[in-house]
Amino acid sequence: MQKYIILIAAFFIQLCLGAGYSWSTFVPALKEFYGLTTAQTQSIFGTGSLAATILIFLGGRIQDRLGPKIPAFIGGIIFSSSYILAGYSSGSYPALLIFLGILAPAGVGLAYLCPIACSVKWFPNHKSIVTGFAVAGFGGSAMIISQFGEYLLSQQINVLTIFKYMGFGFITVLAIATMFLKNPPLADNEPESILNTNMSALFKDRKFLGLLCGIFPCFCVGLMIIGNIKPFGLSLRLDVAVAGAAVTILALFNALGRLAWGFAGSVVEGKKIILISLVSTTIVILAAPFLVKSTATFYLFTILAGFNYSACLVLYAAEVANQYGTEKMGTVYSTLFLSNGIAGFVSPTLAGKIFDITGSYAPAFLIFGFLCLISVFLFYSIYKPGKISKTDAGLYPPRL
Repeated sequence: MQKYIILIAAFFIQLCLGAGYSWSTFVPALKEFYGLTTAQTQSIFGTGSLAATILIFLGGRIQDRLGPKIPAFIGGIIFSSSYILAGYSSGSYPALLIFLGILAPAGVGLAYLCPIACSVKWFPNHKSIVTGFAVAGFGGSAMIISQFGEYLLSQQINVLTIFKYMGFGFITVLAIATMFLKNPPLADNEPESILNTNMSALFKDRKFLGLLCGIFPCFCVGLMIIGNIKPFGLSLRLDVAVAGAAVTILALFNALGRLAWGFAGSVVEGKKIILISLVSTTIVILAAPFLVKSTATFYLFTILAGFNYSACLVLYAAEVANQYGTEKMGTVYSTLFLSNGIAGFVSPTLAGKIFDITGSYAPAFLIFGFLCLISVFLFYSIYKPGKISKTDAGLYPPRL
C-alpha cells in the first residue's frame, strides 16, 4: 500500500510543479496591463527553463545522496513562495524575471526528479508506466491552471492577484505531499551501480550522447510551442477564446501523452519507441507553417504537439533507468536534462524575437523542424543501447 500512496503523492507534487506550462495563459495580460513585450515574456519563460535545468542537475545528485524528501520539500517551498512574491511585484519585468524566471523554476528543479526517481525505485519492473503516471501530473498541471487563470482573468481579476492565489495553493499541497516521499529499503533495490557517471565520463559515453541527440531538439520544439501557443493562435487571427483554449488542449494531451508513451514504452523496445517519437515530432513541426491555417488545423497541431512533447519526459527517463540503473537515475538523467535548459532558454525567446521582427512563427518552426530532422539520423546512428532482459526493461512485466 505504501508504494501506491507514494505514487499518488508524486503525481500531486508534479501537478503543482508543472505550473510553468500555463505561462502562455498570462502573457497577453502581462503585455496589456504591464507593458511587457513578447520577447520579454518569453525571456522569463526561457530563463525559467534554464534555471530549472541547473537546479535539476544539482537536485538529481542531492536526491541520490540524501533521498527524495528533503530536496522536494525545500524546492516546493521556494517554488510556492516565488509565486506569492510575484504577486507583489507591481508587474515589474525585472521582478517577474527574478521570481518567476529564476526562483520558482529553481524550486521546480530542486524537487522535480525526487518523486520520479522515488516512484521508479518502488516499481523497478514498471519503469516506463510509472514514469508516465508520475510526470502526467506535470503535463496536466497547465490544463487545470490555465482554465483557472482564464476564468479569473475573464472576471477582471488582476494577473498578479492570480499569482498570489496560485502560490498559496501550491505551498499547501507541496508541504503535505512531499512528506510521503521515501525510498524503499535498500534490500528491495537493485545493487548499487558501479558505472562511472561523472560528467566527463557521460559525455564520452555513446549511449548518453545518442540520448542527448534525441532529446535536445524535441525539447526545443516542445518548449517553443508551450511558451507561444496562445500568441501563435492569435497570430493566425483566430478568436481569443480559441487561442486561449489551446493552452488547455496542449496541457491535456501533454498529460495524456505521458500515460500513452509510458504504456508504449512498456511494450516497444526503448530505441524504437524514441525513434518513433522523433519522427512524429519532425513531421508535425515541419508541416505546421504550411497546413495550420484554421481553427481545426490549429487544434490538431496543438493536440499533436502536446502528445509529441510528452514523449521527452517519459521515454528518456525510463531509458536512463534501464541502461544506467535506478540508483544512478538522478545523476544521469539530471545531466541529460541540462539540454532542457539550453532548449528552453533559446527556443521560446528566439521564436518570440522572430515573431516580433517578421510577424510570423513560420521561420522558427522551420528552423527547429530541420534540427529535429537531423536528430532522427544522429540518434539512429549513435545510440547503441546495452542488452537487458524484457522484465528489467519493463516489457511485458509482472503485475504492478
